[in-house]
Amino acid sequence: MKSLLVLFSYHHNNTEKIANVFAKVLDAQIKTPQQINPEELQEYSLIGLWLRDI
Repeated sequence: MKSLLVLFSYHHNNTEKIANVFAKVLDAQIKTPQQINPEELQEYSLIGLWLRDI
């Protein structure tokens, strides 16, 4: 199963640290919203959104 985590975090990077643990367990790639190409999303079986704005 190919997995992707979409991560938006900029404040203290705590969200990124937790997302990295999830990515390791799921063997998932992490990308920011800016790195996503909508056409490539169909390649993934699982897509998780990890968004934190403050």
